[in-house]
Amino acid sequence: MQDFNAEATPSPFWGERQEPNILEWFRIEQFGKGASSRLFYNEVPNPIWIRHSGHVHDAEEEFYSFTKANQDYPLIFGMDTTTEEGRKLFEAEYLALAECTPELLDKDEIIYPHQIQQKPNQEAHFQRLWKTYQAFTLKENAKEAVEAGKISSEDMHAAGKFLGAKGSQMSVASYVYTKAGLRPALEQDEGFLATDRVMAAIGMNELAINLNSAMDPEMQFWSNVGVTYQLSEEGMKKNLAMMITDPSNRMKVEAIMEGRAGYLEEESTKELKA
Repeated sequence: MQDFNAEATPSPFWGERQEPNILEWFRIEQFGKGASSRLFYNEVPNPIWIRHSGHVHDAEEEFYSFTKANQDYPLIFGMDTTTEEGRKLFEAEYLALAECTPELLDKDEIIYPHQIQQKPNQEAHFQRLWKTYQAFTLKENAKEAVEAGKISSEDMHAAGKFLGAKGSQMSVASYVYTKAGLRPALEQDEGFLATDRVMAAIGMNELAINLNSAMDPEMQFWSNVGVTYQLSEEGMKKNLAMMITDPSNRMKVEAIMEGRAGYLEEESTKELKA
């Protein structure tokens, strides 16, 4: 249901309805083009010659596709923000832009280009490993909170049971949906209350869930985990020995991190006879 509040895929004019006025059938945007005159969300441009007078100079430059678009491009004005002079110049440009578009930019949320965190690899095998790293980070911080006396071990055990923490995975869906007010029946559940105390101890219970976003509440939570603890591929490599104790599994993980996910496809299974 979150998709209804997100950007919609535009529907082409042709085929949307049959215009009763015959003269409208010969409009310039209809003749010789049809549904191919509009790009859908994940469509790669594949034009016909009639639309571009028979030639295209540079397809990569002239055509635009959402598939390859970077819709979260950061604000980079070309200054070297690692220096004090560069930060002052960047701040002046940012504040001027925030003054023009206050609905898009907040003056108090300046992030310098050199501080922008690199997004994790979106390859499917790597994303599975990344989720393991996120869950591992939460568990380790919860253990530190227990050792520091911020929470009790009983709360941590109850939270693990509520989150279904088994092995290297956990599901925070019940917690975040309850925090968002979508599951009021669980608000007084002992497991939820224990989980909320654990999240408060590690600084993860103040997440503002946006129900008007295409990103579901669970994804918003994990995204906030990455920002709060500054998760990175380098950090995952450092904790690899603690995350993956089996040497054979560690080889597979290292192959994924080095971009050799095809190594996993070379494996084969063999059916054992009874």
